[in-house]
Amino acid sequence: MLRFAEYLELQDFRQTTSANYYRAISLIARHFDRDPAQLSEEDLRSYFVHVRSVLNWAPKSCRQHLAAMKHFYRGMLSLGFESLDQIKARDRETLPTVLTPKEVARVLSAVPLLRYRVPLLLIYACGLRVRECVNLTVNHIDGPGNRLFICDGKGGKDRYTILATPVYDELRRYWSFHKNRRFVFPAVGRGLRDSKGAAAHMAIATEPMDTNSLRTHLRKAAQRVGVTKKVTCHILRHSFATHLAAAGVPLHQIQAYLGHEHIETTTVYTHLTPISHVEAIGYINDLIAPILKR
Repeated sequence: MLRFAEYLELQDFRQTTSANYYRAISLIARHFDRDPAQLSEEDLRSYFVHVRSVLNWAPKSCRQHLAAMKHFYRGMLSLGFESLDQIKARDRETLPTVLTPKEVARVLSAVPLLRYRVPLLLIYACGLRVRECVNLTVNHIDGPGNRLFICDGKGGKDRYTILATPVYDELRRYWSFHKNRRFVFPAVGRGLRDSKGAAAHMAIATEPMDTNSLRTHLRKAAQRVGVTKKVTCHILRHSFATHLAAAGVPLHQIQAYLGHEHIETTTVYTHLTPISHVEAIGYINDLIAPILKR
């Protein structure tokens, strides 16, 4: 496994990707209680049958393990293992959950601490992924231009996204609380602190805030106001895109804000816009009415 860790380092993967691949091979080794380098193609095939039929893994998890296997057995060990190409894990055609604008307002207003409420607001208002949000630096905010620069987003890509003036003003007020020279959302550290103590620690923090804390406070806020939908940081991002689509913002513009490589990924939000659907019904009614009067 040490050699695999070195292999991943040489591939220049993002840290999260390397950790996920390493964990995947570790799970396989634990499942068989053997050195993974000694496993056969048939062992790997039986493993996938187990995780899909017994453990009911999601397609994304299966694809991640499959990619790790290809790097371990083909990339590092130079083994053919052609049967790995026969394993498919396609996503199920399901629409993402989204919140209504009123639900977003209710949930965010129920987050008691400013240091969690402001980044959650930013995730929704700018369509950010959670790690893009917490890693935001002061140099990446263009208030007069109403945009944020997202550096090293998913896939190592940079992009710009929209920044509303009221959100920019909120960011300025929040940053003035801690005045960290680098991060907009610096880590507050462990232990209970009063407001003054928290600000002092955040001012000198060298790491961004923890994403798990952000997710926990969002989930608890949703429970507090009685929103029964599954509420996650990524659902705030889905809601951002859906609400923009409903307001008539062109899909290619939403695609750019979200950092989607393919427009097909963005078109899913057209299925989640009740306002647009109502307008479409009215439009087709107006078109049909003259025909039926003949």
